[in-house]
Amino acid sequence: MTIKKNLLIIAIFILTVLVLFINKLTTPRTLSTNELLINGLFLFEAPKKISDFSFFTADGDEFNKSNLLGKWTLMYFGFTRCPDECPTTMYQLSKLIKVLKEKEFPLDNKQWVLVSIDPERDSPQDINKYAKGFDPSFIGISNTRPMLLSLATQLSVNNVMPSNDNTNHSHLDNHVNNIILLNPDGEFAGFFRPPFDISRLSLTYQSVTQD
Repeated sequence: MTIKKNLLIIAIFILTVLVLFINKLTTPRTLSTNELLINGLFLFEAPKKISDFSFFTADGDEFNKSNLLGKWTLMYFGFTRCPDECPTTMYQLSKLIKVLKEKEFPLDNKQWVLVSIDPERDSPQDINKYAKGFDPSFIGISNTRPMLLSLATQLSVNNVMPSNDNTNHSHLDNHVNNIILLNPDGEFAGFFRPPFDISRLSLTYQSVTQD
C-alpha cells in the first residue's frame, strides 16, 4: 500500500513539473525595456495621452478615440498606391496575426488599423478594401488631411500638406514606416521600428500585450 502511495505521489510530482514546464514554454516571456528596444520596439516610460480624433470606416461609421478603449491597437499609416513600404509592412502584420492565431494568443482585445495618409485619393472604402486584402480583421479608415495631420503629429508620424498640383504626390515621400502601439487606455505606448522581422515582431508584441 505504501509503495502504491509513493508511486502516486511521484506521478503527481512528475505531472506537475511537466505542466509547469509546458506552461513556461508556451507563455510569452516578458522582456525588459532594453530587450524590447533591441528587438525593435521603443516603449515609452510613460504612455502619452492623445486628443480625440475622427475618421470614417467603409460603412460610414465614425472611428474615434473611444474605439481604442479596452483594446491593444496596432496602427499603421499608409496608402493604397504605396509602391513597396506599405505592402511589405502590411504583409508582416498579416503574418503576425497568423502566428498569434496559431499560438492561440488572446485576440479579443486586439485590433489592427490602417490610416490613409492619402485621403485626397483614398476613400474609407478604398483603404478598407486594401487593408482587408492582407487580413479580414484589418480596419481601414480615412478622413480629411487636417484631421490626419492632427493625429499623425500626436503619434510622431511625419506628414505634410500636398501641393496645389494634383499630379504632384511628393508629400507622400515623407512617409514614416513605424507601426504605432496604442494601449487599452487609448494612449500612445510606443512604436515598432523597421525593418520588421516576424520573429522579433511576434516576440515583442506578445511580451507587451499578454496581460
